[in-house]
Amino acid sequence: MAFVRFLLLLLPLIELATLILLGQRVGVAWTLLWVLASGLLGVLIIQRQGWSMLQQVQQRMAQERSPFGILQAGLWGVLAGLLLLFPGLITDALALPCLLLAWRNRNRPGPGEPGGPQVWQRGEHTIIEGEWRSAEPRDSSGPRIDRD
Repeated sequence: MAFVRFLLLLLPLIELATLILLGQRVGVAWTLLWVLASGLLGVLIIQRQGWSMLQQVQQRMAQERSPFGILQAGLWGVLAGLLLLFPGLITDALALPCLLLAWRNRNRPGPGEPGGPQVWQRGEHTIIEGEWRSAEPRDSSGPRIDRD
């Protein structure tokens, strides 16, 4: 936990250093334009993703469909907007994979929808189709305890 705190304190200093280096390389005006443009883009993405996600989730819930895919894509988009909102080159670079994940997950079918995992009800339990693989292969030659 102390390492995470250290990284959170170190991130603004690294961002400041990268902005200073960018200012020296391309000029102060272009650096300020970059910071303002990325901040405005972040605000626009947050507004668009937030409202559209809320409306689509309400529609899915009204149709009794799973809102999981919309929530996943929307939250990746909001995270990308937040990263763009903070001034700096590193957070802007981290926002790009978040935007790609939001775009990739935007129309993914949820459980029970056509093209998505199948869902069954068995008594009180809901079963969602999926694949499971053991992390460790079973060793049948080792000691085994059988219970009666």
